[in-house]
Parts: sequence; structure tokens; C-alpha cells
Amino acid sequence: MTIQEMLRKLDELLETSRVGILTTVDSEGYPRSRWMTPAFVPGREGMLYAVTSPTFAKAIQIAKYPKVGWIFQTRALDEIMTVKGKINIIENPALRSEVQEALGRNLSVFWRVNPREQDLVVLETVIEEITYFNPMKNERYKVVV
Repeated sequence: MTIQEMLRKLDELLETSRVGILTTVDSEGYPRSRWMTPAFVPGREGMLYAVTSPTFAKAIQIAKYPKVGWIFQTRALDEIMTVKGKINIIENPALRSEVQEALGRNLSVFWRVNPREQDLVVLETVIEEITYFNPMKNERYKVVV
């Protein structure tokens, strides 16, 4: 698969699942995973976006160790994709608006735990590697960007 095909497949998976698991590294070197709501933003190829509060643990972990992993899957577990990359924490109001629009109503849980809109930063994952796995067909593809 080409990088464009992999990105298209990941976009389709995000459309159906709407969530993924983001793994960061804490200050003691341990992996920390949590459910997140990521999206692609039109016109920004090769980047995966999410939001968080700058006071949440993940933002502090990312500032120190920006290399992260994502995992996405269908409910039936017949398609699983992983992404490796580096996250940038961005506090740009224009990008924040674009990302909020791309994520839309999928942020309802985020707003429950972080009701202050001004306490929001963008997590921009620069995709370095994507892996696709279909266990039912024993298909596996990997693309390094």
C-alpha cells in the first residue's frame, strides 16, 4: 500500500470508530495509554490531530517525550492500524478552530472533563509510520513516511 492508501484507510477507520488509543511515556519511562478522539484536518496531509488541556498529564509527558504511538481498530477487530509519530503541542487559535471543527460533536467527553474552552491545546501528530493488519485475511502492510 502507498502512503496515500494507508492514510485513506486510516481516515475510513477513524470515521467508523471515532476513537483511538494514544500511548505516551511518563517521567519514569513507563507507557501510559488513554482513549482519545483524533481526526484528520483537510489540507494537512500526514498529520493526525487531537486536543487536550495543557494541564493534563499527557501534555506534560508529550512535552518531555514527544514520540508517541496510536492504535485504532474496528469493533470486530478485523482491521487494526497503528501509527508512530512525534507530537507537537500547538496553541494556535486558528488551528484550534480547524481541529475543533474536524472533531465536531465527538468531543463531548472532553468537554465534560475540561469545560473551559481556553484550556485547550492541539496535539499534532506528525506521522512517521503506519501499519495495517487484517487478522482475518492475514494481511499486514507497513509504510514509513
